[in-house]
Amino acid sequence: MIVQAGLFAPKVAPPPPQDPFYNRVTELDYFKAKFSGEVGFVTVLVGPRNCGKSRLLEELLRQKPVIVIDEANDLMDWKEPDPLQPELKQLLAFLIGISKQKRQAHVILATSDYFLANWLTQVGMTEDKFRVEVLGDLTEEEAEKFVYGDGVEGGGV
Repeated sequence: MIVQAGLFAPKVAPPPPQDPFYNRVTELDYFKAKFSGEVGFVTVLVGPRNCGKSRLLEELLRQKPVIVIDEANDLMDWKEPDPLQPELKQLLAFLIGISKQKRQAHVILATSDYFLANWLTQVGMTEDKFRVEVLGDLTEEEAEKFVYGDGVEGGGV
């Protein structure tokens, strides 16, 4: 059990839930509907660190076919081993081809770096090939319920 001392009464946090999927039902329903339809664009999922992007993606992966590159901002550090054979451009071309052109799979590039979309355009992926979706952070009240549970008595954070 985790105890946090506050100005008033201490709050006692319950043990973490077995299934840490929390408060993303609306977003999950939105993306399930989006990905149950026609394939057409690479989706860039952007949100603050630890806001639940990876956990949401785990739930979405139950709906196939979906290709996910989590921490896609690491692509911005890509170093080409041979400039004459640009592997990054081949990867991006494959992702566009399988989603927008052939419509065979949904592609999601998840990141906490809001500059990924700009970088994609700089490396040749035009804005008509991808859509940016933003996953927001939890409110302070939602975060407190997540950490401490619904029935915790005590003062403010």
